Amino acid sequence: MAPLRWSMFQQALRRHALMDEMMETSGVDPIAAVRTGEGFVAARATCRECTHDDGCRTWFLEGRDALGQPAEFCPNAEFFRACKREGG
Repeated sequence: MAPLRWSMFQQALRRHALMDEMMETSGVDPIAAVRTGEGFVAARATCRECTHDDGCRTWFLEGRDALGQPAEFCPNAEFFRACKREGG
């Protein structure tokens, strides 16, 4: 959980940044993700409300992102897999 001194807006920005990093390291085609329209909006909302942000940061720090797959605990993992780049 984020420190209490962060505003909700800052927390949302940090979680969006984590989502962007998860998409990048998981081989997500950002154009394909955005083209899902409501799917992308829902994924952003899911990430914004996710309670795994500490686990997500730890996952990156431990280098698990090198696998090219989203974290199994990620509530958006299926969305990310569906939006992977061709050949990725």
